[in-house]
Amino acid sequence: MTCFDLYLFSFKTLLYLWMLVYILIEGCLLRTHLEIIIVTSLTQFDKKLPEQSLYKNPKTGITTSYRMRKYSGTAEHDPIVFLHGFNGNSRSWAFQFDFFTDRTIIAINAPGFGRSDVIEGGMSVIADEVAATITALVTTPVVIVGHSMGGMLAQVLAVSHSDVIRALVLSCTHTGNANAADVPLNAAVQQRLEQRSKMDDATYGSLRVSAMLPGIAENEMFAFLADIAGEITYEGIRCGGLAMHHLDTRPLLPRIALPTCIIKAANDTVVSAEKGAALEHGISSATISVLQNVGHAPYCEDPEAFNIAISSFLASLSGPGDLS
Repeated sequence: MTCFDLYLFSFKTLLYLWMLVYILIEGCLLRTHLEIIIVTSLTQFDKKLPEQSLYKNPKTGITTSYRMRKYSGTAEHDPIVFLHGFNGNSRSWAFQFDFFTDRTIIAINAPGFGRSDVIEGGMSVIADEVAATITALVTTPVVIVGHSMGGMLAQVLAVSHSDVIRALVLSCTHTGNANAADVPLNAAVQQRLEQRSKMDDATYGSLRVSAMLPGIAENEMFAFLADIAGEITYEGIRCGGLAMHHLDTRPLLPRIALPTCIIKAANDTVVSAEKGAALEHGISSATISVLQNVGHAPYCEDPEAFNIAISSFLASLSGPGDLS
């Protein structure tokens, strides 16, 4: 090898090294930039939300956490109470807090979610605690919007505590898994428990959102949903999982006499068509709204369409206690 060849080889090697360093630096800067964007976006989403508050039931001693924005105007419409799903919490309703500014809004954390105590005894006991929280916070009947797990809870509430409810919105939900008391938790929930016990919050949150919304881009919305799912505790999964595992609302549905809207998502891979059909058949008078191009989280995927579906339903109701 001549001196010129040696020089050329050294020059190329140095050039490659500099290129590698440049790529690494650019990659780190890009990652930092994306992290800043995501953190900023999460902050922007959470700015729409009031802080968590606590209600302790004096009869049971159970604490329920919630977020509430009281309406300060003079022509208030009926309050809306939002009940989240298995991958969510009260933060899930950021876009609804931002949209429904003409009324009091409450988002309740399910047992074991947020800062709510874990409750044993199934969905009926949970419904009793939610009803106690609602009556402690507002003096008039409310509109219940329940998503997925929250929709199952809403169905129970509509029968056991119909006096505190004016209307019902059931989003991407079904009638429960209808397992007998001696049947152990199904493999899917057992897997969630195992994953939660081994994974950090970020990994678990991302996994849950990817499973809930297959094909979703890892953008700011993904980060927001994953951050919420990452807050779910082992105890919350077990409590919610057991409540849904043994629940069967089919015998209750004919007793739901409240105005009801069922919101379905065209790309929902979580709630099967069969389970959805059972709900629609059981509440035959319900208004059906199908949202296109969204999966199992329409309240965040397309909040405008979701909010309009609720608003249109409420506007269609008239007479005493007009909800519009």
